[in-house]
Amino acid sequence: MASRGLPLLGLRLDMLLTLSLIIAISTFIFTLLLGSSAGLIGGLALALVFNAFMWMISPYLLLGMYRLRELKRSDIPWLHDTVQFLAEKSGLKMPKLYLAPINVPNAFAFGSPIFGYGVAVTEGLLRNLGKDEVEAVIGHEIGHIKHRDMHVMMVATALPSVFMQLGRWIMVSSMYSQGGRDRGNSGFALLLGSLLMVVGWLLYLLALRLSRLREFYADAHSAMTVERGAEKLQRALVSIVRSTDPRRGEQLVAAKALMISDPTASYSEIREYMEREPSLFERIANLFSTHPRIEERLRRLEELKALYP
Repeated sequence: MASRGLPLLGLRLDMLLTLSLIIAISTFIFTLLLGSSAGLIGGLALALVFNAFMWMISPYLLLGMYRLRELKRSDIPWLHDTVQFLAEKSGLKMPKLYLAPINVPNAFAFGSPIFGYGVAVTEGLLRNLGKDEVEAVIGHEIGHIKHRDMHVMMVATALPSVFMQLGRWIMVSSMYSQGGRDRGNSGFALLLGSLLMVVGWLLYLLALRLSRLREFYADAHSAMTVERGAEKLQRALVSIVRSTDPRRGEQLVAAKALMISDPTASYSEIREYMEREPSLFERIANLFSTHPRIEERLRRLEELKALYP
């Protein structure tokens, strides 16, 4: 059992280091700002309160934005039972289950202290993936809830947001400063605002890295809790990419009714993705992504197959 945890040890340490950097840099800047004017501290407090408020109400915003409809067991029994089984297996209370009227195959977990937790699947996910693949996707989303990713990422993304909001507020305020005496203060304010914006962007990049690491962690949870979860999630990821490709997605949907079973990704397709090496441009673009590239996710899942058959 101990050997099973070794592949995840490096991932956990990487996540811890990234989050520690975000908190350490933020704490250092906060300490410097404490010696500044009361107005600056007030702006900082206002930005923190605003981000906390948005976190609390974000689930309700998602319900409206995506027109989520809560599903009862009688609506889709097998999907409800899958969520309940994986939640209980993960030591969790079953989250609320929602359906989004969206054709793009996807799923997401969300929640806040006042709302609780929810898992939403799109109509496109149920239409384009087989039940085994959907099960693995649900395992991934349950992993996000198990690891409290909504709370961790709220802190990780709120901190850069606070610095960028505060920096923007200081820079805009400095533009309205007038008079000879104020020109010096205005120049300092502009410099301080720019510095806070740079710090905010640096923390934002670290938060994106943390988000990608936690996606790997959620993938591992699916591999551990779903029978043959690593293999099923590999197929699910390729099916999602294939279904969202405009050149192949329409053909897949149109031909589905003619097939003897739901179309799923073959292992040859999975190997094709795993063996593909992204270009330099794609690697740079990935630095600004919340999710890892599919090639890396498939490779890590391949390593987990032998550990969690």
